[in-house]
Amino acid sequence: MTTLTPHQKDPSPRNTSRPDLSREGRSGGPRLPLARFFVRQFRVPIALMGIFVLLTCLRLAYHYQGWADAVALREHVGAHAYHFGRYVDDAHNKTDKLLADGAPLAFRPALYAAALAAVVTAREWESRRTSLTLAQSVAPRRWFAARWATLAALLAVLVLPMVVLQRISASHAFGLDLLVHGASRQTALLTVGPVTVAYVLLGVAAGAYTGTLLRRTLPALVAAPVLTWLVAAVLVRSRAALLLDFPAFSKVEGYHPGGVLGLQFYDVLPQDSYLLNSLDAGDYWGYQLASAVLVLAVAALLVHGAFRVLRRRTA
Repeated sequence: MTTLTPHQKDPSPRNTSRPDLSREGRSGGPRLPLARFFVRQFRVPIALMGIFVLLTCLRLAYHYQGWADAVALREHVGAHAYHFGRYVDDAHNKTDKLLADGAPLAFRPALYAAALAAVVTAREWESRRTSLTLAQSVAPRRWFAARWATLAALLAVLVLPMVVLQRISASHAFGLDLLVHGASRQTALLTVGPVTVAYVLLGVAAGAYTGTLLRRTLPALVAAPVLTWLVAAVLVRSRAALLLDFPAFSKVEGYHPGGVLGLQFYDVLPQDSYLLNSLDAGDYWGYQLASAVLVLAVAALLVHGAFRVLRRRTA
């Protein structure tokens, strides 16, 4: 047995049961260890989201097969009867099914992302785990950045298959002229796309900001979806996306007199019916990409605000 003098240090390792994250936090090392840690943390809410995605994809795939029945009906009764008659697989019913398929994924994933990001951020402060992070000398900015980025990436990957399947179904029906003409067709054709994924990232950014600002789970849980919805409503009502989509700028005239402050709704997503009815099918990508860029710009501002609040909290 070796006796240590007061001037000697114990050479045996300490705290070997918990990995030290500080060597990667300050030195800017690989981010994968933190990402794997957060993936394990998010496994339950991501699994719930995965069930929703699976059911939605199965419904979209099943209804896609139904377009063949609509084509057969039109060939049997004629185009006029198909569009203006009353049959099980006529244009009105098939358009309503397509709208119903797109409604759950138009904005609900964004609200779920906002609530989830707000909860995981606020609980980090409320449970005082942030103090442990600081004690390990892990950079707070990197810790929260890895948490938010991992959550955003997981949710975006889950939402993408639903967006792709809905877009394939809508494009197929539009190309065969199986939908009714008017606002319903425009909504089904132009609403879901890249901007849907951008809304999910906006929700994560809003949750990060409110969770960091409020630091309480229940207030952040309420504030984050509300902030996400308000941002979407302001962007839609202001028609700011048209400033980036110049070909569509000259097509839109006037504002809808009804709705809530001129807004209509597709499920819980704010809509501008006059704008959608003024666009053509060829305007899809320009309008979608312009809207997505605008939404991502606001999301970046919210993330920047979250980091500013974080810097003040941990100064």
